[in-house]
Amino acid sequence: MKRLFLILSITISLLSSCSVTQSFTLSENGGSSLSDIKVDQFFLDVLEDFSDFTPQGDYSIMDEAMVNFADKLNSSSSSSNVKLRTDGKSTRYIISLDFSSLEKLVADLNGGKGNSLLIISDNKMTLNLTYDNYEELEDVIPFLSDPNFEVYGPRYSNGMSEEEYMDMISFLLGEAGPEALKKSFVSIEIETPGDITAIKGAMKTGERKAVYSFPVVDFLTLNNPLSFTIEWKK
Repeated sequence: MKRLFLILSITISLLSSCSVTQSFTLSENGGSSLSDIKVDQFFLDVLEDFSDFTPQGDYSIMDEAMVNFADKLNSSSSSSNVKLRTDGKSTRYIISLDFSSLEKLVADLNGGKGNSLLIISDNKMTLNLTYDNYEELEDVIPFLSDPNFEVYGPRYSNGMSEEEYMDMISFLLGEAGPEALKKSFVSIEIETPGDITAIKGAMKTGERKAVYSFPVVDFLTLNNPLSFTIEWKK
């Protein structure tokens, strides 16, 4: 079975989703995660056209990708209670799990290589994705470096304006592509173990809650860093 690994935090087959909501609940001893992925039918049709991505049996490409990713999560020593739910139509997936260390979980997903994407200390969390460390994300999600995807991602599109990128998508995928992509967003919700004392890049929504959101097109071009920092009371 071809392994198309997807990640929890910022990406999970981002091009093929119309919305990704990633929630982290942090505690002193780890925490829990819930990923809610809603997939646009247009992008499902595009993925099905990729002849290299041929699933087995009755699985759709997204089904196979999500099952493989859940298996990958389950293989980490830092995760437990990994559960995958789907609507049976390949248009919505929910993955939940507990983790003892979010940093260690990311390290397990990228084979133990360097990690500057996500840094967590006793009372601080920083997410920082730039074009310069995009390679680390490719290690976590091999799907991103597949030749069939690369043409849509920052390796080819960095430096393009949003208008130029939408023109490219229209040329490659048809007129429905830009409209579907404009509806595509990623939201990362964080609940901290203590009251938030400082926040940068994200929006505080409660004493211990914050959210960071961005359009998928910002990820696909990476013209600007996707980053936030949250600090809380110990």
